[in-house]
Amino acid sequence: MTDGHLGVGGRLASGPADELVRAGYAGEAAAGPALAEGLSRSDVAHAIQLVESGSLDAERGAALLRGLLELDAIPPAEFPWDPAVGDAFQNREAELTRRVGTGAAGWLSAGRPRREPFRVALRLVTATGLAAAADRFAEMGDALAVQAEPLAGSLAADYTYLQPAQPTTAGHLLLAWAYPVLRNAERYRRVQGDFAGSVAGVGGSAGSRWPLDRERLAALLGHDRVEEHARDAMWQSDPYLVVLSGLAIGATSVSQLAQDLEIWCSQEFGWAELDDAHSRVSALMPQKKNPYALAVLRTWAGQATGDLTAALTTMHTGAARTDHFHLLNGLIPRALDEAERMGALAAAVARGMRVDAARMERSAREAFVTAADVADMLAQTTGLDYRTAHHVIGRVVRDQVETGAPIDAAAIAAAANEIAGAEVAVDEAALAAALDPAACAALRPQTGGSDPAEVRRMCADVRERCAAVRAWAAEVREADTRAATALRARARELAGA
Repeated sequence: MTDGHLGVGGRLASGPADELVRAGYAGEAAAGPALAEGLSRSDVAHAIQLVESGSLDAERGAALLRGLLELDAIPPAEFPWDPAVGDAFQNREAELTRRVGTGAAGWLSAGRPRREPFRVALRLVTATGLAAAADRFAEMGDALAVQAEPLAGSLAADYTYLQPAQPTTAGHLLLAWAYPVLRNAERYRRVQGDFAGSVAGVGGSAGSRWPLDRERLAALLGHDRVEEHARDAMWQSDPYLVVLSGLAIGATSVSQLAQDLEIWCSQEFGWAELDDAHSRVSALMPQKKNPYALAVLRTWAGQATGDLTAALTTMHTGAARTDHFHLLNGLIPRALDEAERMGALAAAVARGMRVDAARMERSAREAFVTAADVADMLAQTTGLDYRTAHHVIGRVVRDQVETGAPIDAAAIAAAANEIAGAEVAVDEAALAAALDPAACAALRPQTGGSDPAEVRRMCADVRERCAAVRAWAAEVREADTRAATALRARARELAGA
């Protein structure tokens, strides 16, 4: 058994078993460093409101705030977290008591349960973490658009099922990655709004008999509003599931990019090469340049999916239980930190990679990627319906593959006669244009197509929207810093410091 636990002397006659400390409190205390700043702000705001509401006299309030400001100044990594003392809040309370005594520290829990500072801290961490993740994903989208713009007119082959499909441009292919990345950045921006509401001051779960002003607490913490229902505010978990879902979706988008890039970087394709800074050599085979960063990104995607599954599974419990918050208090800060770090890595990979436009063009010209365009031309110029024209060109391609027969007007006319009993005259000039992959790639006038002008328009669109997300993320960080600065200034004022 351990001694010194804050539960001893109340309802409990002894401290927790060593097994419980190692299996339970160790995990909760481990969440302390990531939540420390939020826990500190929650405690300081609560103490300020106790003083401002008249619940705590100025002298003891000043002593309490002086102690809290001392704790606030301790770097999280240097705080003496001890699982034998309990969770992160109990560790802070024990250190506060050691510094200012129970006469002041004993008021820290007046009007609120221990779980409230955790809820407040987790919301603060989540709000800023989502802004950081959005910023990195927007940086990644911008990097892809920067790579794509000069390649807007560079011929490439689109692939489906890893088979040559249709002609396109290298810029168009790169932008196919940029838009999912951008959507994730914008999704994180929308989700971040779910954490603009304050859960401070709700008491146990039905309100508090202490005269706490929830709107004032929200303002002190930098929140725009309060979460209305006290019990829901204290126990709500669904916004965190939305966060983890968004992170898993974002990681999956990055994983798809990484998997495609690994194919592009293969010797067989040779379309791209990662910067040396994002690669690793083989310990055995000196000729290899492994795209190591891509494996890191794909591994993160698996972890993010597992995080969501773990949280969903843990939510299968009755109301007003702490099971899921035991998980979320550690998982959410880690998951957000990983999203920010992986987003930064993916953005750096996108900026640093080199695309071989000549090799991409050669791939497009070596594969018969204009077959669909030839079928279009046949239907548009001969009166054959499209499905029949499709069958005709398919037969011509089969003959070319099996026998090496040329794809020309005579072969198409013969296939049309055999398949449909139709006599068609194929225009040689129209056929030549339909067989030219570069010309076909440029003849995509619809919104979102591979026409070079349209690709450049989309590059500008992505960059503009990414810039908007990054500007918003900077505003979020600045607003959070202002709120924290104002909170500490008010605390120093009341502390007489």
